Amino acid sequence: MEQNAIRKKKRNAAKGFTLIEILAALLLIGLVLPAVMKGVSLVSIMASDSDHNYEALDLAENKLAEVLLEKSWQNSGSQSGRFEDEYEDYEWVVDVSDWTESGIKQIDVFVYWQQRNRQREIQLSTLVYNEED
Repeated sequence: MEQNAIRKKKRNAAKGFTLIEILAALLLIGLVLPAVMKGVSLVSIMASDSDHNYEALDLAENKLAEVLLEKSWQNSGSQSGRFEDEYEDYEWVVDVSDWTESGIKQIDVFVYWQQRNRQREIQLSTLVYNEED
C-alpha cells in the first residue's frame, strides 16, 4: 500500500512544469516574438507598396488609353492633372514629343503619389504614328 501511495505522489509531481522550464519558455518567446512581429510588419509594408504600384499602373494604363482614344496626342506638349474620387492621391502627367522619325510621336504617361514621405512614380511610354504628318 505504501508503494501505491509513493507511485501516486510521483505521478502527480511529474504532471506540472518546473519554474526553470517556465522561465526558459518565456525567454524563448521573448526572443522569437519580436523577430516574428518585425517580419509581419515588413510583409504589411510590402503589401501596401504592391497595392499602390498596382493602382498606379492601372491608372497610367487607363490614362494612356484615354489619350490614344481622344487623339489628344496629336499636338506635342504636356498635360497634367489629378485623378478623381478614390484615386485623388494620384497625379498624372502626359508628355507628347516628336520622336526621331518623322510622323512618329512618343507619349509618356507618368503617375505620381506620396507614400511613406516619399514621392513614387510609374511611367508608361508608347509610340504612335501620326498619319497627318
